[in-house]
Amino acid sequence: MDTTIENQLVHRKENIYFGLVLIFSILIYILLTFSIFGVFVIAFILLLSLVLNGLYVGGIRRNGVKLSEEQFPEIYEKAVMVAKDMGLSKIPDLYVVESEGMLNAFATRFFQKDMVVLYSGIFDLIEKEGEKEVLFVLAHEFAHLKRKHVLISLLILPAMWVPFLGNAYLRACEYTCDRYATYYIQSLEASTNALLMLAIGKELYAKVNHEIYMRQLQTESGFFVWLNEKLSTHPHLPKRIYELSACYEPEATEPLKEPKGRVWIGLIIAIFSITIVISGITYTIIALGKTDFFSEVISEIDDTTPLINAAIENDVAKIESLLDEGMDINEMDFEGSTALHWAVYYSSYEAAKALLKAGADPNTVDEYETTPLFSAVLAEDIEMVKLLLEYGVDVDYKDSTGSTAYDYAVDYEYNELATLLSEN
Repeated sequence: MDTTIENQLVHRKENIYFGLVLIFSILIYILLTFSIFGVFVIAFILLLSLVLNGLYVGGIRRNGVKLSEEQFPEIYEKAVMVAKDMGLSKIPDLYVVESEGMLNAFATRFFQKDMVVLYSGIFDLIEKEGEKEVLFVLAHEFAHLKRKHVLISLLILPAMWVPFLGNAYLRACEYTCDRYATYYIQSLEASTNALLMLAIGKELYAKVNHEIYMRQLQTESGFFVWLNEKLSTHPHLPKRIYELSACYEPEATEPLKEPKGRVWIGLIIAIFSITIVISGITYTIIALGKTDFFSEVISEIDDTTPLINAAIENDVAKIESLLDEGMDINEMDFEGSTALHWAVYYSSYEAAKALLKAGADPNTVDEYETTPLFSAVLAEDIEMVKLLLEYGVDVDYKDSTGSTAYDYAVDYEYNELATLLSEN
């Protein structure tokens, strides 16, 4: 394999996207540090990430099978050689965990300890003449550690929440790690097979025609295919295989280009559709705002009347003015409460007196089956109770529990009120 490729192992887009995500993330961190709340947010995110990672790693360290000179020594020695050739300062701990058939692997870091975890579905290949493919997967994860992708993940965390941007960087990292792994295991064939294995499984990958599979870049295209990749952290597998082939065997690789026509058509249709929907919603809201229907909806949400507001504010002059204009003194809100109810709730004594004097019914029952007297008693408002008694409130009325206002006064040990009510 051409050693001049060593200078081209980092994919051209990785550094570009890294610069963008780094700048964005640093700006977000700076903005957060301008407030105490922001500092706590940063600290919480870091602590939560550390704890969750620690818990996950703890389970792997205890339950996973750790490769060593005594545990699967042959594959371990080869993995160590690849890691050393790659220039890793420390050989990461290698674990194999049960995956219930899933094919995957990942690199992680906990404090100063690097780890690579390989799913058993892939590790099984060492028994089926797929040792090189296993080494590719391990080397791919070593490359993540070599390029510090794991170490800087927290630093660029804010950018990971930005649609398209964070995922674009992660996809570029995958291309880089594919190149590293292929270079250090010295086998494009094994690398291709390992990626095909992720596509079709470890039983059939060797039977796949990878040339035809790569052509799916051209035959399988369109807006949703494009969008699926843009929202993913990994490039589509035919593209990963094509990128490796074009990098290591450019002369033998058929040039392939994704058709963008249908992508642009789909993108235009999507933007147009979203615009139509937003415009329709906006128009509907504006149109409804000009109708009685919309006003009725708003009134159900906030059903206070001008008279109720005046009672809450204890504005006697406003109450008298509204009553002179013909407003119904016993008009109810959506809970069945009248202006008198609200005057009692807010201890608006002067307003309550004005309403009662003008003919407000002191025995109006709201939807909770209580009269203004119950509210006055529960608030231990003696003056309000005296006022209501003066205007003929029914002291014998029972609410939904069968209790009178006097019963509540006794229960709450409002002795003065209990005496007052017992005398009426």
